[in-house]
Amino acid sequence: MKSKIKTLGIIALTTVIVLAMIACNDEPKKVVDNSQYYLKPPTGIVATKLSTERLHLTWDAVSGARDYEISVRTNLDSADTRLNLDSTYNTRYEHGYYNWYYGYYSRPEQVTTIYYYIKARPREAGYIASGWSDPVSVKVR
Repeated sequence: MKSKIKTLGIIALTTVIVLAMIACNDEPKKVVDNSQYYLKPPTGIVATKLSTERLHLTWDAVSGARDYEISVRTNLDSADTRLNLDSTYNTRYEHGYYNWYYGYYSRPEQVTTIYYYIKARPREAGYIASGWSDPVSVKVR
């Protein structure tokens, strides 16, 4: 019985020493820079009002992007509120905004400005979608 207790004591002491050595490892922690896997948000966004009902958006292509997600808000929403509008493989988009906001808001006559945001989504697995672009605003009234 004493030999079993002595053996267990030696095993426990060895375990504590090994764990202490691992914890005291002075090697610096390696920092992995994964910023290269984040896409940049689209830039060069231009919104052109085509009529009282339609608007045309264009933007610069983002390297590594498969497609683009488009979000929108109006002057009635808070700055951090965005509604998903659509996605496209192109760097241009046409939006029939008049019917959109008349169908969405209970007081559409108060919509004076629409803000568009665009996000790039990656072509390859392992890459991370961009953040939202800076908004581009369009006066609709």
